[in-house]
Amino acid sequence: MLPEAKGGGFEPTFRRPSSVFLYGPPGALLDWVAWAFASSAPGGYRWTDLRSPGQNPDPAGPLARGVVPEARLGVGDPRDLAPDHAAANAAITAGLSPGEPHPQLEQLYAFLRLPERTRILLASLPSDSGPLVLVLSNGHRLLPYYTEESVRSALRVLTARGFAVLNVFPEVPSEARFIFDNVWCLSASDPHNWRRTGLRVEKADPLGPLPTKGERALPDLPVVARVLDRALERVP
Repeated sequence: MLPEAKGGGFEPTFRRPSSVFLYGPPGALLDWVAWAFASSAPGGYRWTDLRSPGQNPDPAGPLARGVVPEARLGVGDPRDLAPDHAAANAAITAGLSPGEPHPQLEQLYAFLRLPERTRILLASLPSDSGPLVLVLSNGHRLLPYYTEESVRSALRVLTARGFAVLNVFPEVPSEARFIFDNVWCLSASDPHNWRRTGLRVEKADPLGPLPTKGERALPDLPVVARVLDRALERVP
């Protein structure tokens, strides 16, 4: 197993709760870049890979290489991460008077709409050294289950509770990607070509991991370059 990027002179990237939408052509490089950023986070990370029963991870990607420790990894059927409307509706019926605004209750109901396994995960993840990064790879597989508003609500709840979200989306997305605080586009998919690959920041949170918009070459991002140089030297 490869050592993680955290420590050893790697610059922290996620210093505050934030959300990132990372997309590009399908291929292992998207996940490698996500792992480089997540594993450098001072608060740590948890990785959820969305795939149906019987599907295997990309053999050239970080999961097949075993770089994500089992304690940090969860594999989920997309159907299991659909919004839990039943729990929220039951709470609304019991606690919300019609016509009256209750901001705190609305935030609670938004939390209850998160999938049950997500709520359980969040309850078990204290982070006292920085925001813990929640990575969701193959996020496009949740498209049938989430509306734009439900994504917005979920991100609001997660960041309000002190987490950072990194959504990895190997498809051409819609304009709804700008719901996220940061939007990054990777220009290639082949791990062998990472030194000639650019990362375009389409939207930037001034206090986020990459605080300004524009094009960057992966070798010019130390937190990425140091990880990929070490991790991909043996990729067949």
